[in-house]
Amino acid sequence: MKVALFKPKKGELKAIVRSYDDLVLLSYIVEEGDHFTSYSRRKITVGDTSEIRLVKIGIAVENAKLTDSGLSVSGKIDFSSDESVPLHKYHTLDIKIKTGFALQKKRFLDFQTKFVLKSKEKSPRIAICVYEDGYAIFYRITNYSLRKVYELKENVSGKRFKNATREQFFKKLSQNISEEFKRTKWDLFIVAGSSIDNEELKRGHLKDLSGIQYETVSYAHTGLKELMNKGKINELLRGTQVSVQRSLIKEYINDISNGNVDYVYGIDSIRTRLSYSVPIHAILTRDFVIEHKDLIEDLDMKGAEITFFSEKDESLDLLNGFGGGIVKFS
Repeated sequence: MKVALFKPKKGELKAIVRSYDDLVLLSYIVEEGDHFTSYSRRKITVGDTSEIRLVKIGIAVENAKLTDSGLSVSGKIDFSSDESVPLHKYHTLDIKIKTGFALQKKRFLDFQTKFVLKSKEKSPRIAICVYEDGYAIFYRITNYSLRKVYELKENVSGKRFKNATREQFFKKLSQNISEEFKRTKWDLFIVAGSSIDNEELKRGHLKDLSGIQYETVSYAHTGLKELMNKGKINELLRGTQVSVQRSLIKEYINDISNGNVDYVYGIDSIRTRLSYSVPIHAILTRDFVIEHKDLIEDLDMKGAEITFFSEKDESLDLLNGFGGGIVKFS
């Protein structure tokens, strides 16, 4: 986020959303009882005429819901920059990328403060293309979050047309790589496939693009995991959310399997242990947070570090298998 004002002790935040990851972050921060102000397009009727105006509206938050395109913040209007907009009516502010807003809370919890401060950091901008014959996956990493952008598929099976369709696929692949490469200034751009195909790309369609780092992987669908297991690449990707999730779930499951009783899961078991032990670190899903906000506040007040699993990855599926939350106690 582009933060203009942040006073966590006073519960104040003014910022502009820069990415979908910022919207995910806000979904953990904006909650019932907050006051949220942003701009909304409203149909204003004056006499016999109507027009669409951009109006500054403040609402008492009752609900905040993350969607595929933004964050919907709903509640009753208690402020409007246009007197034609009636107060005390329900309204939904649709917060999207490039939207500015002001948030007033009673207080920011420690983990919420850390979220906002981390959103101000600039993470490396990384693009990744993993491919094999007839199939490629493109990823982008920004704001420490990895997103699958799109897939490229071409049927290259069959003896008669194999060579022609293979050439057609690699031509399309090269065009897509070139467009992605020129899209912005990347800190790292990785193209990963077989060593033979990499050489073909380097000497052929992509020979004029300098700055691409070529890596060898077996298959497109396992390529990302293979890259993350490589020392140098893993070092660059270590700060991404998906890498953090995979590392933590591996550690937690391993210790649980070895009989370590300091790792507790199941809402009742966590509450019981919390009554007499000090929590150190909790890994939680978004659904767990929504359903047990009182518990999250208790963990936060007792000094636990909290990590949310927001990336859709096998690590998230594994955590869901433990009820969506595991807490490590001292």
